[in-house]
Amino acid sequence: MTPPRDPTTKDWVKTAMYVVIALIVIMGSALVLTSFSWPVGMLVWLAVFVAGSLYLLVRWHARATAYRCAVCGYEFTISTLLDLTSPHVPDKKFLKCPQCGKRSWAMILMRDAHSHYPSSSRCLHSR
Repeated sequence: MTPPRDPTTKDWVKTAMYVVIALIVIMGSALVLTSFSWPVGMLVWLAVFVAGSLYLLVRWHARATAYRCAVCGYEFTISTLLDLTSPHVPDKKFLKCPQCGKRSWAMILMRDAHSHYPSSSRCLHSR
């Protein structure tokens, strides 16, 4: 198991690329579905493409990242639901550390693409 690492420019470009692809799928499907069968097409578009694309994007992010507590340095992962709902800025997320119990802006870390750890507040590495 390799420890999580700080994100590189390549990681940020990859993340941006996934977001752009999700937006293209959402917008393309909106044009097709809403024009052919209004209002049923709109409901299908909302349910399948918007919610589905958002779920896949957040699930990928939760599995590809870990976080380092700003207070104690503990490195941990979070669930897909917590990844979706917690406040964030591009390189940090406001989380409660499972070790020290304090809320802080945890730094984002990238996990090895070949490692498949469950996303459940698991310790990855303590500093």
